[in-house]
Amino acid sequence: MRPRFARAVGLSGVAGVCLAAALAAPVAANSQLRFTIDDTSVLTHSCGVVETTRIYGRGTASFDVDGTWVGTAIHLTYTGIFTDPATGRTITQVDHQNVTEADGVITMRGQGAFIRLGGEGVLLHDVGRLVFDPSDGSTVSATPKVLTFDDPDAAAKVEAAVCSMFD
Repeated sequence: MRPRFARAVGLSGVAGVCLAAALAAPVAANSQLRFTIDDTSVLTHSCGVVETTRIYGRGTASFDVDGTWVGTAIHLTYTGIFTDPATGRTITQVDHQNVTEADGVITMRGQGAFIRLGGEGVLLHDVGRLVFDPSDGSTVSATPKVLTFDDPDAAAKVEAAVCSMFD
């Protein structure tokens, strides 16, 4: 699981964002369609911490000489603000990720989530390369520090890291 993007748009939404951009407008043969994503996600974690994440992306959908969609590439920046409503304390995190969709798989590279707290160190480090099947979220390949969509413990790892920021 890539926490911010995956939770913000949902697993099927990852593929949907790529395909929607690719099919958004008629295009000329052998061309590219450039687009942006600018959205906000608000999540409340089990401990009450509220995560407000701005998701900004710049992408390109590519088409072959027949006008058939070939693939989509998006560079994403996630700016997350975590707020403890009990104290009003906030912590800001910025992460970056590259997402490509082609040949029936989605590849995510970069920083899915990196939660570090001063004096405490790294609480969550979801970084690397994840290739998965968008139809069911099954992992095709992953580097060692990636949280995958089909890891049954991924959500608990994220919850523990987020909630420990305010202990």
